[in-house]
Amino acid sequence: MRLRLKHGAANRRLPIASLLVFGLSGLVIVAVASVLYLGLYTSRTNTMDLARDRAELLTTMVQGRVDLALTPARDQVAYLADVIVKQHIDPMTDPRFLDMASGALGAARQITALAFSTPDYHLLRVFRGENGALTHAIDLEQSPAVRAAIDASRNAPGPYWGDIVWNANAKQPLINLRAPVRDGDTFVGTLYAVLSVRDLSAALQNVLTEFDATPFILIDHDYVLAHPLLVEGFPGQSAEHPLPMLNEIGDAVLTHIWDQGTLLERERSRRLIGGSAKLMTIDGTQYLFLYVRTIDYGPKPWVIGVYLPETTLSAAIDRLVRAVGAGALILVCSVLAALWVGRKLTQQIQSLAFAAHSVRNLEFGTAARLKPSVLRELDDAATAFNAMLDGLRWFETYVPRALVRRLVRLGGGALESVEREVTVMFTDIAGFTALSEKMSASEVADFLNGHFTILDRCIDGAGGTVDKHMGDGVMAFWGAPERQDDHAELAARAAHAIALAIAEDNARRRERGGIPVRLRIGLHSGPVTVGNVGGPSRMSYTIVGDTVNSAERLCELAKQVGYESFDTVALISGDTAGKLSDAFELAPFGEHVLRGRQQPTEIFRLVFDRGQPTRREPAQPANSAST
Repeated sequence: MRLRLKHGAANRRLPIASLLVFGLSGLVIVAVASVLYLGLYTSRTNTMDLARDRAELLTTMVQGRVDLALTPARDQVAYLADVIVKQHIDPMTDPRFLDMASGALGAARQITALAFSTPDYHLLRVFRGENGALTHAIDLEQSPAVRAAIDASRNAPGPYWGDIVWNANAKQPLINLRAPVRDGDTFVGTLYAVLSVRDLSAALQNVLTEFDATPFILIDHDYVLAHPLLVEGFPGQSAEHPLPMLNEIGDAVLTHIWDQGTLLERERSRRLIGGSAKLMTIDGTQYLFLYVRTIDYGPKPWVIGVYLPETTLSAAIDRLVRAVGAGALILVCSVLAALWVGRKLTQQIQSLAFAAHSVRNLEFGTAARLKPSVLRELDDAATAFNAMLDGLRWFETYVPRALVRRLVRLGGGALESVEREVTVMFTDIAGFTALSEKMSASEVADFLNGHFTILDRCIDGAGGTVDKHMGDGVMAFWGAPERQDDHAELAARAAHAIALAIAEDNARRRERGGIPVRLRIGLHSGPVTVGNVGGPSRMSYTIVGDTVNSAERLCELAKQVGYESFDTVALISGDTAGKLSDAFELAPFGEHVLRGRQQPTEIFRLVFDRGQPTRREPAQPANSAST
């Protein structure tokens, strides 16, 4: 009876197909009908006016050219400030700074000069001399203005644009960029970059010649920073009057940019779409001004814009506004309806996707159970997923998750048996039998769990694969399932990490009066067969071959090394040693005939310290062969 009730309740849930048909299909019908109506209307009335689009495009182009002129300078200064700190460069004395500054001037041609000032106001300038040559000068005394700029930069969060400054030598105003240089909380100094205002005007001149439109950049509302008429400079400029005013450059149209205009022009200007726009009639000709205000390039706002004559825009603007208004109303209604429908559909689908992603990553503990849904199909999916999750959590502790993640990432091809060169590791606890006799069964289990946790963390951290836990030992390998050309190097680093971790764990054991762990490690590199091995009911991704046996024999051979001074002893074969870099120190252990072999094997001992692997010392004469 209970099952029938549940089935009946499921039948009363809303099918997702019905929602898709009556919800989304209705939205499509409304959207398509609206687009057709607006398309016919706008095509008939020709609201898309070419002149207005052209003006907007030109405004964007002017902004882009300003960014192209100034942004690289900001990037170069930020990069230099970062390099000075990271490489501990003293710009006042280190020749590397001059090299970097020269490179920055070469990479960003718009930068006229670079400078670095120390907290005590000493200044080093790097600039282009005659014929483009680079030179530099050190000034030990600075003006109050420079001192004030240095002091102002101390608390700046990063690169920022300062006020326009007058350069007496160049006889022109300059745009200046400042960047504080900090090493942690210590203020090291300030980097400066200066850019020519005339170069900025030259960058805008092509807009006038190519598109018959006049670009401009204003500062503080009435001062002209860049204009095609200022490419050659302005004769009235000086330190007291670095920038000309609107009525001083000879542009009779731009002078009227801030006029009010007629009531009709103001209304049409107000209804223009995008940015700030203004229609003005000047000397019988109607002009369209399009401009934007920005505070990205200095403490005072910049007005970046363009103007061009326009005689046919008025009627087109009215038609465009009507069409956009109607389209916006329909769009709002459609979006609100689509949001409601989409939210109903996506909430549990997203929950299912997030939970499935956790399962895919074998993170069963973080995968949340899905809530019931009013939609029949989603509710069935949630019920099935929750049942699957309950079953998977039983197997979580038995699945080698790191290995499975790699196999999933590599795809099904990684499961095929192939021959691969790998490095194999075996570990073993010296005297574990005697040690375990003094413990209860639960204490032995806790001890091994903690020990394997330390080893597995070190092996996983070095990109290795834990094959199996065998009693008190671990078998791991590098070079599969992912190809690792430096598999021997990674295995040696894992052994080094294990040695450090065991030493730290033993230190804690000694503090508690416990018995320290003595660990043996064997490493050997060579060919193996890697892939799935087992029967239909139980498969293991593992490696087989003589290389595995040799690594185990090396671990056994480590018994011959005294443990008085070592918590961990790691023996490696000559095959593995030959693949290691000079970062590892090796101690020759002689040639030995490993159990099951007839030919002697050259063996080395990895030397560990408390830091990183040390540089390998020259090899000593090998010991005589032994069995």
